[in-house]
Amino acid sequence: MLYFSKGNIAYASGVNSQSKEFIQRIERNLGLDKPLLTQYKIWLFKALKGDFGVSLLSGESVVKMIKERLFNTLILSLSALSILFVLSIILAFVEYHFKNSFIEKMIAFITFNFFALPPLVLALLFILVFGIFWNFSSWIDFSDDNFLNQLKHLILPILVLVLSHLAIYLRIVKNFIHESFSQIFIQNLYARALRQREIDCLVLRYSLGSIIAYFGSTALSFIMGAYIVESVFNYSGLGSLLLESIIFKDFPVVLALLFLSVLSAAFFTFLSDMIARALNPKLRKFSFA
Repeated sequence: MLYFSKGNIAYASGVNSQSKEFIQRIERNLGLDKPLLTQYKIWLFKALKGDFGVSLLSGESVVKMIKERLFNTLILSLSALSILFVLSIILAFVEYHFKNSFIEKMIAFITFNFFALPPLVLALLFILVFGIFWNFSSWIDFSDDNFLNQLKHLILPILVLVLSHLAIYLRIVKNFIHESFSQIFIQNLYARALRQREIDCLVLRYSLGSIIAYFGSTALSFIMGAYIVESVFNYSGLGSLLLESIIFKDFPVVLALLFLSVLSAAFFTFLSDMIARALNPKLRKFSFA
């Protein structure tokens, strides 16, 4: 899809009125005039050896560019995912204990309204509300190198990621929690007059493995959502780098980032599965296809 798109590395200088001869000369110098499969074969053989090439835009090593931004993306993604994990569990228990009440309906109403907005739209709305209407411009300017200020700048991107995914994650976690409460051994605990807090802890322990497994299986979609949010907030992470590379068809960077994203998703899926099985060796097999 990127190969057949209209973008071109020749327009990276910002001049749109380039002659065809100039564009062809640049493509020939960079080897972009070769057939698609030939270009991909050359890149793949080098990538298998650990050589991801250099950026067509900057001439820098692709590995070096990724290393410079990887930490920022991990901070944003893991922070948002951790908050999402804890918040989903808390709200799932709240909804269970307040079934068919106003509280449950309000939680569903609020979360699904945020879920109805794509992360791109929600990020733009947050910039409009907080940056323009409420004049919290310091939350959006990422140019400050101070660590504490950078933490403040993460508030809006994390909020966008959490709110845009909360409804679906809450629904899945709620299903696991409610199913655990319906188990016979949990019902027997009520007959033994255990306190509700103790029963909740046992239910959480029983369902935690399945919840972790689900979060790991959705890692790739969450990472892609984080990339979009990064590009909107001009956050110096892999997302803004990926968007810029797609616009100008910087093939080495795009392919390396996609390769890294899929590899990371496979790693988190494997890790979550191992953690889930360690927590519950008799964990049932769920299909998240």
